[in-house]
Amino acid sequence: MCVFLVFFELMGCMWMLNVVVGGYPIEHNAIFVVNLVTSLGFGVEFCNHIAMNFMKQQGTREQRAKKALGEMGSSVLVGITFTKFIGVIVLAFASSTLFKLYYFRMYLFIIILGAFNGLMLLPVLLSLIGPAADINEILQDYKHHKLVTALIAKFENQKKYDGEQPGGQPLMQR
Repeated sequence: MCVFLVFFELMGCMWMLNVVVGGYPIEHNAIFVVNLVTSLGFGVEFCNHIAMNFMKQQGTREQRAKKALGEMGSSVLVGITFTKFIGVIVLAFASSTLFKLYYFRMYLFIIILGAFNGLMLLPVLLSLIGPAADINEILQDYKHHKLVTALIAKFENQKKYDGEQPGGQPLMQR
């Protein structure tokens, strides 16, 4: 979702720059389309690292989002955002209007929007509506509580009726 947001946000920003700022409008041509397609790749790069690290973490959604951002946020910020930003700043001093409009302006917005989506929007969305933690993981975290111990025992008994012994071996292999 965050990948496509960069695409649509870039289209909206370019439209706003044309209407509000004016001056040198960015026309919808082949270079514009190539930059839009490139924005999808950059969107993957900004969001994928955080999302993959979120899936590896344990805990509640909020804890997993905080851990993922803590572990990968600096890598995304320094390793992706700043390095791309430094490379794009050079285009601001180009003598060609084509480079300033279609490459500097659009790539600058791709970097800003991608970093915003990957470092701010995605962790919030994952903490609110991300995949829930595995039920077995939650049960193991609270194994020392009497109620949870009873639930684990009930779960083990349920496995008997589903064709497994409590030890994890199927009934047929006794």
